[in-house]
Amino acid sequence: MIASLFLSLIGCAPTSIQIVKPYVDPQYGMTKMQMIDLLGKPDSIEIYRKTDLTRVEFYIYHRIHQSSQEKVPVGVIDGKVAGWGTAYYVDHISPDDVRIK
Repeated sequence: MIASLFLSLIGCAPTSIQIVKPYVDPQYGMTKMQMIDLLGKPDSIEIYRKTDLTRVEFYIYHRIHQSSQEKVPVGVIDGKVAGWGTAYYVDHISPDDVRIK
């Protein structure tokens, strides 16, 4: 009887539970997939094409502090983490860049 109650409760459980991972800094040279495995799904993605045709992808995460949030962009070039943080983002985006996404 207890087993059937337990099994019926499992059947009622939601099937899509989203687990939010805490933000930790990635490592330079880490692949995009390693970064996503470490940090989880990003909150948003921005992709730019530079004037030299280099493609720069920014995976945006939100780091939660006591009562505030900080936007942390992680820059990926050629499939590898090249840098992160607001300063890196500002240094690598120019008005001449074309935003693809």
